[in-house]
Amino acid sequence: MFDLDIEVRRWRERQERKSSLSPRELDELEDHLRARVRLELELDPVLAPNRAFAIARRGLGRPAALEREFAKAGKPRWRRWMVVGWAVFAVSCLTGGLALPSLAVIVGPPVTLGVAVAVLAAYLSPFTNLLMLTTLLELRPGRPRRTLWMAGLASFAAVLNFVYMVAWANPFMWLSPGALATGAWTASFFCVAAALWMRARELKPATPKPIGGSTA
Repeated sequence: MFDLDIEVRRWRERQERKSSLSPRELDELEDHLRARVRLELELDPVLAPNRAFAIARRGLGRPAALEREFAKAGKPRWRRWMVVGWAVFAVSCLTGGLALPSLAVIVGPPVTLGVAVAVLAAYLSPFTNLLMLTTLLELRPGRPRRTLWMAGLASFAAVLNFVYMVAWANPFMWLSPGALATGAWTASFFCVAAALWMRARELKPATPKPIGGSTA
């Protein structure tokens, strides 16, 4: 016995395995698929439901073709933010904005909380460059949990680097090339963090559709 909901679910699972389409894009395709099945049945009342589904499925195309069509419609916003963040990061590194391990040592009490945070930021900031490299994993098919973790870590890194920049920058040298490069380097983390949050939202599972319209 043919069940439209079961067949659509199987079709969607195949799309998820064979393409990098987001849940929202798959929602849109699923709506088109269901509408096409209904149309085929209305146009030909004697058409078997499984035949109508096969026609509708072929009409949508293969996963690779569907992915290309969505790409033509425009890259998702998160990709643009990711590209901007990485471009700024690369330029800032080449112009001297890359954080290097700090040798700062606090001598003599008292060590205030603000000073301790500034020193901690100075020591940890260089390691955030490694985190930036791991964001390249997002160029692969997305995994919601991985993306969510990376978005949180990138946000932490962005705030940490901002603290590092403000705490250790010379107030009289804000317009120097080195200070501007450090500012750009810090901004790149905010751009990438924003991209990852957008990506995480895009990968968020859609609200399940109520089962209905099954065709026996």
